[in-house]
Amino acid sequence: MSGLAVIAEVSIGLAGFAGVFVVLTRTGSFAPPERVRLQFLLYTSLGAMFLAMVPYAVFAGSWSEDIAWTVLGVLVTVHTAFLAPFLARAFLLRRDYPELFTVRIMSVQGSQIVASFVVAVCVLLVPLENKFSFYLAALLLLLAQATVVFTRLLFYRKS
Repeated sequence: MSGLAVIAEVSIGLAGFAGVFVVLTRTGSFAPPERVRLQFLLYTSLGAMFLAMVPYAVFAGSWSEDIAWTVLGVLVTVHTAFLAPFLARAFLLRRDYPELFTVRIMSVQGSQIVASFVVAVCVLLVPLENKFSFYLAALLLLLAQATVVFTRLLFYRKS
């Protein structure tokens, strides 16, 4: 379970560093691409942090292990399902900002979203001996998403 604490710490760090970056570089209101990317970054990083902390509460309760994994599986699956609208919003912005939302980066993020969802569904539905590994993989994929979005927020800005 110490891996979960590391994921939570890295997630908080990404969200906090993004906040500092936004405050220091903001000159006015947010442009639509920055707003979408910042929302996506906060959703993935804070979601990974929340999902990394929930198992401590779930397994500390009086629930059976099956119920605990069902709750965790539902939470991670629902969270990853809500990643798709961010990609859809980015796809709509691609028409006005093609240099910020390239086909390559949209493909990478779309693949990460699909992989996150598949792994999350494995936690929920597949009777596995070691569900913790799949849960950890789902959180790591969320963290990878947050890292990609953070990098894009830092280095790919509208000129």
